[in-house]
Amino acid sequence: MKTSVIEGMTTTDFLKREAQTPLCENFNVAGAASEFRTNSESILAVARDCFPRLRRQPSVAELRFRFWVDPAGNSRPPWPPPYFRGLGRLVFGGFDSESSVVVDLGSRRISGRFTPALAADHSYWRRVIFPRLITAVGPAIGVVELHCACLAWNDCGLVLFGAPGAGKSTLALALARRGFSLLSEDWTYFSRQGVEVAGWGLPSGVKLLPDAVRHFPELSRFRTSIGPNGEEAYQIQPDGDFGVSLAHHCRPKWLIFLEREERPAFNISTMSSARAEEILCRDLLAQSPEVLTWQRRMVNRLVKNACWRLRYGGNAEEVASSLVRFCLGEAELLAETAAD
Repeated sequence: MKTSVIEGMTTTDFLKREAQTPLCENFNVAGAASEFRTNSESILAVARDCFPRLRRQPSVAELRFRFWVDPAGNSRPPWPPPYFRGLGRLVFGGFDSESSVVVDLGSRRISGRFTPALAADHSYWRRVIFPRLITAVGPAIGVVELHCACLAWNDCGLVLFGAPGAGKSTLALALARRGFSLLSEDWTYFSRQGVEVAGWGLPSGVKLLPDAVRHFPELSRFRTSIGPNGEEAYQIQPDGDFGVSLAHHCRPKWLIFLEREERPAFNISTMSSARAEEILCRDLLAQSPEVLTWQRRMVNRLVKNACWRLRYGGNAEEVASSLVRFCLGEAELLAETAAD
């Protein structure tokens, strides 16, 4: 039988057992030391943008990624909605008819096959592929995913919680324009780092509703687009479009629970840890009883930080300025108390 060769593989290798992934680098993925193997410089480039690189090879990789790009793949954007299905320790994810992944939660290995066009779509990796994979493997590496925005002042984290429409993204961008570094504006990943909790984000961009132009007039030079859920919004890259700085991780210090009002206001008050924990546990994704138990423990540890309720309204830039002054004032007070 006649066979042909593609990139060192024969076409009779239907299961692609001979697929080669010679490129290898190590990253910190939501606190887990991770090994990436691939045959794609493009995938490695977007991984470098999304995750801190490890200075040395870990003695034990907590996560292993193996992404092979099939040079014969022909799929092109627009990409269909992704879908994920699980059975026991295995999770299958599909991105189009030629691109998919298998996540083994037991061995903490993620194997994927992609077309060249999808491998080159860095925005899709930031917005869809990497977030979905962290969600899928999170329970296996001790990561809790919460619906919130997160920013960093040096290494200290400011975390913004709130119901849809509470203005997390708008306020996060306003804070980033006042010296904070942006980790995330929608979902943040939390993991244990020794006795502390660390927050992690992905540079997936910021989504702003059309009325955000009232707070940021420069948005008028951008066009809105319709997202997968049918919602019209601005999709911006905060670093490139607004010149703000980005961060990969922080130590949460201030937990702010937002309640938006129609009139101009800035009313901040303490919130009990018990109330904060009750609110955050509603966000936990459905998991097994064992996973839910350690997720609740992580939330319990997280809310040991200072928790505040902020009732606010009016111009986001002015609210951000007031919140910066409040947080830095709290930091100075804690420093003085420690010195005494």
